[in-house]
Amino acid sequence: MPADLAAAIERMRREHLPVRLVRSAEEAAEAVEPTDQLLMIADGAIADAATLASLAAAEGPAVLTVGDGGHGDIYERIDAHARWAGAAVLDGALLRSTVAMLRDWDLQSTLLRRILQAAARQVPATGPVAILDAVDDLDTLERRILAAANASGAGWAERLLAPLERLLATLLIASPLAPAIPGYVALLATFAGAAAFAMNWLWTGFLLTLIATPLDGAAARLARVRMQGDPSESWWRHLLPYASALGLLGLAASLAPTIGWGIILVAAMTIAFLIAQGIELRGVAPAGRLLLAEPKGMTWLLLPFAAAGQWAGGIAVLMAYAVASFFWSQRQAHSGLTRNGTAETG
Repeated sequence: MPADLAAAIERMRREHLPVRLVRSAEEAAEAVEPTDQLLMIADGAIADAATLASLAAAEGPAVLTVGDGGHGDIYERIDAHARWAGAAVLDGALLRSTVAMLRDWDLQSTLLRRILQAAARQVPATGPVAILDAVDDLDTLERRILAAANASGAGWAERLLAPLERLLATLLIASPLAPAIPGYVALLATFAGAAAFAMNWLWTGFLLTLIATPLDGAAARLARVRMQGDPSESWWRHLLPYASALGLLGLAASLAPTIGWGIILVAAMTIAFLIAQGIELRGVAPAGRLLLAEPKGMTWLLLPFAAAGQWAGGIAVLMAYAVASFFWSQRQAHSGLTRNGTAETG
């Protein structure tokens, strides 16, 4: 087995994915039940996770397709308008019956023909796909998939920082670094920024916090491209909001001796309203979510106030932003419950 394949399998096992290796068509048929849903991926075929997920969600047999124009013979023609993009869905019964009649035929081509004969649904590819016959083609495709990979954030700051996040992810994609490394750096930079704020090094703390903002998005993009777990479940992702909260409190504490201790209360209320907003939005996708308050966007919103030396005014604006976002989220969440005719508590 090639070393790269062995490493990929070991990585999946570390992520608690059950992996079973088979070395013949007969072993594959024995490894599945007739009712199992199977995803077949052709030799050299590559697609992003979203494309494969949409194909896997299809009911019954299905094939991933691309248009006939602009694709060579390596993409097998299905009909006058479509070619196979290298992935298909079938059940275990079809695999077993195909293996039983296989003889000297090629398993992949025979399976494809039998899937099509079973009135398979055609699922047009919406993301980057390719069937590669040379390793040199891989780098270009990886960059296309990376460009299409979205980070998990939904705020306006994510949109603004997207080009920088893609650039960072592109620089790291060929490196041996794990996708979580930029996330760890973001967490350390945010905590370091909070410490600098507490020591009254305002601009040092603010610059460290700004530097951290695109790093978690770059980590999320890398994880999606490499299919290495859900970045939203990473421990550093859970700690980032707490680090940002400490930074805001540290900034307020540094300003308090000059303008009064009430600024700490303002910062604490800002954090409280953000927490309350998160509670309201559990399981809810409100209208206008793009504009709601969240730590990354609030960091950049503070920039013009910092440049003008109006740190306290910036904190006051952040609190007003958090309050407005909370009440909007609350209204959206509860109006949704009313429209759906359901009631929830908690």
